[in-house]
Amino acid sequence: MHNSTIFFEKINGKRIFQILSEPDINTKKIIIMSHGFRGSSIGPARTFVDFEDILIKNEYSVLRFDQPNSGNSEGNFINLSFNQWVETIVYLAKKYLDLGYKVSLFGQSMGATATMIAASNIDLKDKIPCIILWVPDPKTIFNNDPNKIYEEAGQKYMGSFWQEARNANFYHALGHYKGKIHLVYGEKDRYISKDLRNSLISKIKEKGQQYMVLDGQNHSPWEFNIAQKVYRKELEFLDNYLS
Repeated sequence: MHNSTIFFEKINGKRIFQILSEPDINTKKIIIMSHGFRGSSIGPARTFVDFEDILIKNEYSVLRFDQPNSGNSEGNFINLSFNQWVETIVYLAKKYLDLGYKVSLFGQSMGATATMIAASNIDLKDKIPCIILWVPDPKTIFNNDPNKIYEEAGQKYMGSFWQEARNANFYHALGHYKGKIHLVYGEKDRYISKDLRNSLISKIKEKGQQYMVLDGQNHSPWEFNIAQKVYRKELEFLDNYLS
């Protein structure tokens, strides 16, 4: 059993859709989940919802939300901003830290990229003990026009989203973050090249952090039974480092 509250909150001038779910026994430990590009608070194939169910049963609170200009939140997708994504994650992390929670950040795809940048933000320095990154795109290369409108899967956006992501400097953030990291990639990711994946994994290994590569799996979604194994591994990770 758990209690869920659905609400909007104005963050940096936009109404942001959120779902806060808390276990009956509130241990004041919370996971803030950040979706990817063109995603929403349910995650690919409802993985955020499924993962939340497991976390709640193990007495973790969960906050799922739609980034500005995404899902149920205010704004048009064409005005999407990676920098706003990072600012929103930082705002939410600070909010729950101020409420006395121990906070872990979790993200999928570009939500994982934004999570890495947010975790190294000066306002969160040494306050986020662990983060979970599913299939992040370090976005080290951007060759398009930031001022041009592009379209993907029926949604238009500005190239500036990806320019901001590159400028945010994923590897710089990774180098500055002092907490624990758990990284997950699919072996056959259609968006992240093998070279890019291996480059990030090598950095993770240098930092003594944990990672998984899922045999035969794509960027998302993953096969149901494999996703269950990932959830169990993440729970073990959180039990060790969000104590």
